[in-house]
Amino acid sequence: MTLSDLRDYFKSDFPWKESISVGKIDKNKERAVCFYHSKVSRPKINTIGGKGNRSYTVLPISILLRFGKNYEAAAEKAEEIFNFFDEKTYDLNNERVFVISPYNAPIDLGTDDQGVYENSLEFDLYITKKGD
Repeated sequence: MTLSDLRDYFKSDFPWKESISVGKIDKNKERAVCFYHSKVSRPKINTIGGKGNRSYTVLPISILLRFGKNYEAAAEKAEEIFNFFDEKTYDLNNERVFVISPYNAPIDLGTDDQGVYENSLEFDLYITKKGD
């Protein structure tokens, strides 16, 4: 599974018509969402017998949301996206993906230099091949 797969799934199943990207957000847009590999370190999954015996992998991701200059609207949209992913199971590209956040809510990052509110949504994706 790639971040592009997750972006495409979000794009098709969430009512989002604004800028959407992977790896780099468009800072010129007041409303944008971007999918990143998380920079937060997670413990390694150790499996007896090595990686070949592992039944799942974990993909930590971050979603950066820019959503206008109204705090309430930005917080509401961040919560809506958070709830779309958190503690849900999806079937994507012949893989079963269970999503859970290590946090209880989106992380309010305040505003950028242009006064646009930003939120970070952190998730761990537990991925297994279907049929495993």
